Order: sequence, then C-alpha cells, then structure tokens
Amino acid sequence: MSKVFVEYTIKPDFRDSFLIYMQEWQQREGRLELLQGTDQPGLFVEVWNEMTYEEYTALKEKRLTGSGEDQGTWDEWIEGGLRKLHMWHFSPIA
Repeated sequence: MSKVFVEYTIKPDFRDSFLIYMQEWQQREGRLELLQGTDQPGLFVEVWNEMTYEEYTALKEKRLTGSGEDQGTWDEWIEGGLRKLHMWHFSPIA
C-alpha cells in the first residue's frame, strides 16, 4: 500500500480558506487524511493512501507549478511559498 505525504505551513491569514478548500478535497477523495501539527501552529501534513507513483507525480507537478483548476492558491497560502511545500511517495518494502 503506497502513501504520499505532503507537508507545509499555512499562513494564519489563509487558514480558514485553506480548511474549507481541503474539506472539499476530502469529500471528493476518500483516501486523503489531513493532519495538523499539535506543537507547531499552521503545520499541516496530508496523507494520501493508495496513490500510484504516476498519480503522485501528477499531483506534485500541479502543486509545484500552481496549475490545475483544483489546486487552490498554494504559493500564496504557504509560509515561504511553493519552495516550502514538500512531497514524498512511499512504497511498502516487500
């Protein structure tokens, strides 16, 4: 079972807009879990279950370029901009 982790810090002024956007994503994508840092306000981690490497690379391209109608305004929302958005794809060890 592959997993994708996406990590970033959302600026306080955009938290509410971000959460509304992510709730809509979660309703469309049952495999998305959104976690919030307990000791670091604004730190979020998305956990995507069962995402193929091809889906991961497509999502990463959309997020890092800001393309795609469902990608929100990530460069504006993220503290430090898109260079502070980190994504990783993990596969199980056989």
